[in-house]
Amino acid sequence: VWPLGDSEVAVDASTAERNGLSLGSSLTVTGSDATPHSVLVVAILDTSSSAIAGTADEFYAATQLGMVLTQNTPSSFDIIAAPGVSPGSLVAPMQAVSGSNATVVTGAAASNEAVKSITGDSNVLVTILLTFAAIAGLVAAIVIANTFTILLAQRQRQIALTRCIGATAGQVRRTVLAEAAMIGVIGSVLGVGVGVGVGKLATSLADIGSAAFTVEWIGVGITAALGVLVTVVAAVAPARRAMRIAPIAALSPVPTIEEAKRSGRFRTITGALLMLGGGGALIGGIMLPALEVSVLGGAVSALGILMLLRSALPFVLRRIGRLGAIAGVPGKLAAANAIRNPGRAAATCTALVIGVGLIVTLQVASASARSSTEVSLAEQYPLDLSVTAIWDSSDPKSGQLQAIPAALVDQLDSVDGLTAVGVLGGQIDIPIGSDKTSVMAYGATAGQYEGVLNTGPMQRGVLFVPSWMIADGLAVGQNVTLEGPGGTLNLSVVSSKVAGSFPSSAVVMSAEDLTRLVPTASVAAIWGQLSEIDQANEVIGEVKPLLADYPDLYVGGGAPERASIDEALATILAVATALLAVAVVIAVVGIGNTIGLSVIERTRESALLRALGLRRGQLRLMLGVEAALLALVGTVVGVFFGILYGWSGAAATFNQAGQTVVLSLPWAELGLVLVLALVAGVLASVLPARRAAKATPTDALAEV
Repeated sequence: VWPLGDSEVAVDASTAERNGLSLGSSLTVTGSDATPHSVLVVAILDTSSSAIAGTADEFYAATQLGMVLTQNTPSSFDIIAAPGVSPGSLVAPMQAVSGSNATVVTGAAASNEAVKSITGDSNVLVTILLTFAAIAGLVAAIVIANTFTILLAQRQRQIALTRCIGATAGQVRRTVLAEAAMIGVIGSVLGVGVGVGVGKLATSLADIGSAAFTVEWIGVGITAALGVLVTVVAAVAPARRAMRIAPIAALSPVPTIEEAKRSGRFRTITGALLMLGGGGALIGGIMLPALEVSVLGGAVSALGILMLLRSALPFVLRRIGRLGAIAGVPGKLAAANAIRNPGRAAATCTALVIGVGLIVTLQVASASARSSTEVSLAEQYPLDLSVTAIWDSSDPKSGQLQAIPAALVDQLDSVDGLTAVGVLGGQIDIPIGSDKTSVMAYGATAGQYEGVLNTGPMQRGVLFVPSWMIADGLAVGQNVTLEGPGGTLNLSVVSSKVAGSFPSSAVVMSAEDLTRLVPTASVAAIWGQLSEIDQANEVIGEVKPLLADYPDLYVGGGAPERASIDEALATILAVATALLAVAVVIAVVGIGNTIGLSVIERTRESALLRALGLRRGQLRLMLGVEAALLALVGTVVGVFFGILYGWSGAAATFNQAGQTVVLSLPWAELGLVLVLALVAGVLASVLPARRAAKATPTDALAEV
């Protein structure tokens, strides 16, 4: 129901929550003529389209009420099309009615313009989403390449027989690539179906209208084609390696491809140069500061690290593999199996390193950004809540403000999650340029400052002034002589956001200094601080009813703004983490593939272990420990580099912006990532382990 006439209003959900409003509530509003108007709440609107929108109290009304309150004619109108009428068909007739001086656009066009104004028409969101897709594609390519390597190792004898009866290496290679293409097509088609279904489900859960759900089939087709291309490209290297083996060698009883134990010299040298060069550029970009240099250096160094991982991960596996001894003989066997084929193990771990590393990078960067932003917001909004008696500097009698009741201070301080203190106030004169200006001065004791100010305590002998006074003639560090009913006082000028937190001209000083100037100073303001910033709406909702009987009090403070920004950062982190989790899921699937195919590869070995007395439970434990070791190595290495890159990204960003950077570690989130990765790795081994344990020693040792 949209409000009609001049006696109905609609409010957004946040305003309703903060003010305890519901359908049917009655409000009294005043406009430019200061005449009170009684209105009825007839609708509560969902306007939370953005995490950083709706921080102020708002209500919506028909044109009639707007004209009454503003004593003016509206400059714009929102028009709702009747059911079945296309908004586009109304543009021309409305333009004709409005005249050439007016601009008529559809809601969709206005929305697109708003997005362009925010993003600079740069398609930032599309770029970010494509980046996450590229990351998932890279991890998938690593998993696919590793899987094809093991698959082709299992088919060596079949490939050798095919070569012996006349097939050329090129023909066999094309067969493998054709198989990869078929798998890519099937996977891409299934992926498109799942993606469209998840997108439809997401719009429903987000309460987005069905009309807003669209599928860009050209983009979907390109994505599917890229999926096929990635699969084929990932299979090229394994196919080439398999074709290098001579038919006679492939017919030998050894069913695996022996990989070189040492990485190629070219890869090692190139990786080291890229890591050192990129790392130097990353550090240089942080110190300059130059964000573009840091981003380029981070990308180059990350590429170098990925090239070196194949050499470094086997070394890490050998060290961490000693933990397998905790599980007894199965654990020792698992450690030996994990490092038996270092190239394969490194490829499996690399996929997990990328996924976990990116998630940790995002978490650490976000935690550091939130800590750094908290410092910046504390400077921007030193007061979470301020309640001030409105003072009109043009009225000479306004210096005799009625004191705020002590009971109100106690009531606000009793609100759960809020610390409130009464602040003294009085009128003084301050010289600005060649003139003296009457301003309101506020003062509190050092203990009160420490309890409610986000920026810390203040000292005696200091005068905190708003920035406009600095612009109008005062200078930071200047000594000014203040005049009040109690005499004069000389204080040193400091620019402070605290002094700009009031509805009228004001300065801030210590309570001791204020009482020397204004001996009769009484409580003229209440300052408050929230214990948890994300409880801003709830706290303000409890505060406003307590102020209902005091219409001359002004309520301000930065709590809603700080809370909304904190919520926005949390939302961005959650969305990005969910997108990167796709890469981790792919990496965990890779661990399952590696364990599953290695079970087939080691069939006769497992049978021999069973024949020597290894029980089925011990065989399953061996494979579970092996998967856990691979997951542990990938996760630990990913967490390590994620912390480094997360800190580097936060430092580069905030140094570029000229703001203080606070490096922080989200220990709970890091611990959760580590635990989930280990659990996922172990779960990935369950099905392969069951398959291995089902075979009897006699059947498994039989020649196939």
